[in-house]
Amino acid sequence: MRRRSRSFLWIVVVVALLTALPMVSANGATKPKLSISKVGPKDGGGEPSIATGPDGRLFVSYPAGSGPTFFRSTSVGAKWTKGAYADTQSGDTSVNVDASGAVYQGNLNGFTGDPNMLQTDVYKSTDLGGHWTVGQGPVVQSNSTNNPFFVDRPWTDAWIPPGGTTNTARVYIEYHDFGPSQIWVATSTDGGAHFGPPVDVITSPVAQAASFCNTVPGGVKVVQTGAHAGRIYAAWLAADAATNIGEGCNITMLQTFHTAWIAWSDDGGTTWTDEQVFDGGIGHDASALFADLTLDNQGNPYVAFGDDLTHEVGQTTGDWNMYVMASQLDATGAPSWSGPFQANTSATKTNFFPAITAGNPGQVDVAYIGSSSEEPTLPYGKPQPGGDPNATWNVFFAQSLNLTSAAPTWTVTQVTPSPMHQGDVCTLGIFCVDPSSNRNLLDFIDVSVGTDGRGHVVYTNDISASAEGIYAANQTAGPTIGAPVFG
Repeated sequence: MRRRSRSFLWIVVVVALLTALPMVSANGATKPKLSISKVGPKDGGGEPSIATGPDGRLFVSYPAGSGPTFFRSTSVGAKWTKGAYADTQSGDTSVNVDASGAVYQGNLNGFTGDPNMLQTDVYKSTDLGGHWTVGQGPVVQSNSTNNPFFVDRPWTDAWIPPGGTTNTARVYIEYHDFGPSQIWVATSTDGGAHFGPPVDVITSPVAQAASFCNTVPGGVKVVQTGAHAGRIYAAWLAADAATNIGEGCNITMLQTFHTAWIAWSDDGGTTWTDEQVFDGGIGHDASALFADLTLDNQGNPYVAFGDDLTHEVGQTTGDWNMYVMASQLDATGAPSWSGPFQANTSATKTNFFPAITAGNPGQVDVAYIGSSSEEPTLPYGKPQPGGDPNATWNVFFAQSLNLTSAAPTWTVTQVTPSPMHQGDVCTLGIFCVDPSSNRNLLDFIDVSVGTDGRGHVVYTNDISASAEGIYAANQTAGPTIGAPVFG
């Protein structure tokens, strides 16, 4: 028998050790490792949302051809089990969990030809998605929003007050309308069984001037514990009245949405305080597509968004980067903002679909899709419909453990070993009508932090018929950001 050389054996040992070690970034920091699993079929849908329960279970919801498709995992994302459909049709979905483990789905009704048309339902399950009940509105009981206008893009969150149960949970739904495009939040005080009338969160003249007739809602979150437990935050993107009106208001999304906003309420959603988080200036577009709102486990808000801040008017291409605005509460209890901090590396020129989750203060995971292609742009800074048909896209996972420092650092991991999409990624929403536009992924991806502090990303893959589906990338090793809190 031929004897192996000693040098060959050392090579085998070194390769084995390197394979077992976490990857290291260029700045020497250890990178998270993630493992990919398939959640379910695409079924004509996309834009999955993900939530973590207090016992570590993971839940995924996405709109598909058969309705709001729902999956759960009891194996930190390694395997997924399909739950019941809450409805037979769906335009948008979102998912969240309260401190009892009850699961909520927001679902946008389609063109039903009845009072439920383009209104939103909030469904609740207390058996991990086995059965669902719908929250009743104040007048029309068959939908939860009862808005006088048609509505779009629901986001939900829930909080159980001290001493309460899931039956007394305060459940909130945020969305915008197809009229003046205000940002609305409706509230349930009985665990999602009944919702009150919608409340407009845009209360300041400055916020109204930026938001009139076109907004992009960015999520609603409730502080779970601490001095401000029960505080509600709602986020949105806006532009300015002149360009909103000039570019077709609430339908086209051709505006450069250059401002990011939040509003907060300390009285259960009755009154709201507005605050501008960021302004990139006219001609710089932050709608790549949604901004994303999250809270850390002490209740501080963070907003992630994509923006072409380096774009000059008249340029034919632009670089969209991922940015994060971070906050800490000041002496009055109001958010005090720092940033924007760029999360992506220079290897990707176009980065869309920001998603953010936070653990301990200053520790965040940001997920997004990126391409080495520079995006063709319209003269005033909006992505050109049709984009680059040869662009290939991957999912990326950026992590910062020191976002509250003077010079935050990031590690960036490419999640997908090969592209999950080729061609255009249209960011114009329902106005993706150009024949060369591609909206196969729909409008976002999502990320959640598990009870072990590890990140979980969900995204759509349409690169081929055999690979098509909804996937989860689950962190298996490397630095963690801290666990979420549940009341």
